[in-house]
Amino acid sequence: MRARFFLTTMLLVSSLSVPAAAANTVGPYVDTKNRFEVALAGGWDLSPIPGDVDGMKFMRKINGIPASLHVTVRKTKPGQTVTDSLNELEKPFKIELGYNPGTDTPVVINDIAGIKRTLSVYASGDKNTVRAVELVVVHAFGYAHRLHFDTLETKKKLFARDIERMLTSYVPIVGKGVSGVLGGQWINTGGGPDLSLDDDGAFSMGPLRGGWQADGGRLVLKIPAGAENYRYVLNNDTLTLSSPNLGDDLLFRRASTPRRTVPLSTAEKTPKSSDAALTKEQLYGTWTVVDPSDGDPLKLQLAATGSVAFGGLSGRWRYSTGRITIQSTAGETMTYAASMTRGRLVLSSGDLDKELTLSRD
Repeated sequence: MRARFFLTTMLLVSSLSVPAAAANTVGPYVDTKNRFEVALAGGWDLSPIPGDVDGMKFMRKINGIPASLHVTVRKTKPGQTVTDSLNELEKPFKIELGYNPGTDTPVVINDIAGIKRTLSVYASGDKNTVRAVELVVVHAFGYAHRLHFDTLETKKKLFARDIERMLTSYVPIVGKGVSGVLGGQWINTGGGPDLSLDDDGAFSMGPLRGGWQADGGRLVLKIPAGAENYRYVLNNDTLTLSSPNLGDDLLFRRASTPRRTVPLSTAEKTPKSSDAALTKEQLYGTWTVVDPSDGDPLKLQLAATGSVAFGGLSGRWRYSTGRITIQSTAGETMTYAASMTRGRLVLSSGDLDKELTLSRD
């Protein structure tokens, strides 16, 4: 069983790592297949697994205690959720001795929401020696990025800062050149429902909600009832969708240049855009609805800490590619299309009957 040889294998592999002088090097690691980038903390080295074609493993040893970070990247199916990917990643641990499920907590890696799951199992089948396991999954540009941290439970704190730094620096790359360019808000020029394509693989079009995926010529929109396949043509800020099920093509124009939810990696040579796209930082502060229909002016407060107050609503908020998503303390989730016009914030969709224009206080 994999757990039985965990400590022996990790100590053997770590003893074969690069010399100590190189181990102190801190810098970005760009995956050889250009799938991801991560800035390695000091002391972490490559530790390839023979036959591993999905990613790369990294290791560090402190006072003889090893820790590992294994990154794997796999293509998702339309509609596949982060929880689905997380359950798949966790599955092998459930058959190990001493499996003890932990908790799920939300995480954000470079403005893309994901989930972290903690658990523990016995090391080498010994109940007195426990392994701490953290699994982190984010979806970006049609791919699931899965990060697996593993060390002894009693030594977990030794590596906590390293893991936090590397997670913060993690950059999804693969798929960005195909589906990444489609991300954002699209206005239906024919008067039908607008289309929202988020970088994490979620879409909305009118009342429809689900997952999406693109391959350079085909766009798949999947909802619980099924999936619809479209051929698409992207021409500057115009998106055309065609399908045998449509009488006429659907034409969309981009609502605004989307802010990239994943920063440029050092592997990319694309010049920095000069477009003034709406950023999360521009949203911080207090906004008041212009010309309210009745009653006191409605206010929207967006704090840099992630807290939000909108009228009588309160909770947490995040921003991604032209969308503000609010998770209320009551458990409700509302998503609004957001754009900036002449210094004023414009919100639409979600539970709004009409557009709201807000000015900064």
